[in-house]
Amino acid sequence: MSGVNGAHRQGAQRKLRRKYRHGAIVVLAAIMMVFILALVAFSVDLGIITLAKTEIKRSTDAAALAGAGVLIEGTEAANRQAFELLVRNPVGNFDMTEGDDAWEDNLATLMEEHADEFETEVGHWNPETRTFEVSDELPSTIRVVATRPNLPLFFSGIFGINNFSVSAESIAQYQPRDIAVVLDFSGSMNDDSELKRIDSSGNNREVVEASLAEIYADLGSPTYGDMEFTPQYISTTDTTQIKKDLGLRYYQDGMWHNVPYPYPSGSWDDYINYVKNNYNVYRAGYRKKYGYMTLINYWLESKCQHSQTPDLWKGNAQPIGSVKDAVAVFMEYIQEVDTDDRVALVIYNSYSQQALVEHSLTEDFAAVSNTVEHRQAGHYDSYTNIGDGIRYAKQELDANGRMGAFKMIVLMTDGIANKPSGVDAAQYAKDQADLAKENGYPIVTISLGSGADTSLMQSIADRTNGHHFNIPGTDTVTDHHEDLLQVFRNIADARPLILVK
Repeated sequence: MSGVNGAHRQGAQRKLRRKYRHGAIVVLAAIMMVFILALVAFSVDLGIITLAKTEIKRSTDAAALAGAGVLIEGTEAANRQAFELLVRNPVGNFDMTEGDDAWEDNLATLMEEHADEFETEVGHWNPETRTFEVSDELPSTIRVVATRPNLPLFFSGIFGINNFSVSAESIAQYQPRDIAVVLDFSGSMNDDSELKRIDSSGNNREVVEASLAEIYADLGSPTYGDMEFTPQYISTTDTTQIKKDLGLRYYQDGMWHNVPYPYPSGSWDDYINYVKNNYNVYRAGYRKKYGYMTLINYWLESKCQHSQTPDLWKGNAQPIGSVKDAVAVFMEYIQEVDTDDRVALVIYNSYSQQALVEHSLTEDFAAVSNTVEHRQAGHYDSYTNIGDGIRYAKQELDANGRMGAFKMIVLMTDGIANKPSGVDAAQYAKDQADLAKENGYPIVTISLGSGADTSLMQSIADRTNGHHFNIPGTDTVTDHHEDLLQVFRNIADARPLILVK
């Protein structure tokens, strides 16, 4: 009996232990469930935080880029633009507009209300130390800091964290540019001021004559003998008699004297023969008419090189005068914001009939402007080698362009390509443009003068994803000042903005 009772007791104890085990599992499961729920809640909160950080960084990036893009309009405009982009890219369900459909009209008030969540600074980015330097002196960089307050979390409330926020910082700047300015100083860049622009019907007469008078004044209104500005008709073909009639040869102290010809190349005899025989003078109605007007025209058409008539750079001949004015506008514009730009000057008019790098990439814009001012149409040679102008510009950017800088070419010309010899000069220019495109160099083309090959200039711009602007003949850059400014603002728009942080 005792054995049977013992067996019963052991069985009862086993049942009791199994019952206790079942209870322990329930308790353990309950504990694990709390831990698992906590992990799930923590994961959800972590996901919310991670998403908010991603969204706010995206928003500050967009805001910084937008602000940097209008820095040229001033700090206030940059701050407003940055804030507007921040509002348009909300983080989570944090909507600053609060259902206000007219928030754009009240942007300044809205920005003031959220001053604690939005901060901007302007200045400059130091690429060597990778630091932002606050400055109001021609700022090129903007720093944007934004905060998303009161981020709604599930788990943080258990620990008393009810005001969790995330912040992000972004810094954007204008990308520094290396710009090769390629100018046409060929002989044709005087053409719009020459008598050849007066056709057989007399069209453009007033414009051309006024231009020649302006050039004469620019040269200091020199006096030679008894000549007058308005050409006087002399019927005789005797050169010596003509010089006597003009006071270029005079009798004094018992002997004949000649008024010295003022420049290294040319002579009074050559000028007189020019007026008697030149077709353009004849067609304009000035054959055998002698005076400063036809003398200036003689220099422009026949003696335009600096080695021949060194003072011609002083005259506002067209379209070369427009080129100089355009360069001055350009240099003024690129200094409105300190973007660490550099400029190279290439002239595709040289003794070699190819091109010439007058200034390698430099920040000395005054030196570049001074060189341009002291050049004249046909300065070194009369021919137009547009292709080599592009080629030399590309070589300069290849050799001296900075890593990380945006490289581009600005090409100004009357567009009449006639060099190199033995090839299709226009096609050669297009081929060089294609090579520039391969290196990622856009070409902005500006054609000037009534004889401009605008189709070639448009083709070069199109091939390189550039832009073409035309100043028609008989107009000066003054007439198109605002349009030309807009062209260079378009150039700035083409300059990429970059995030540096």
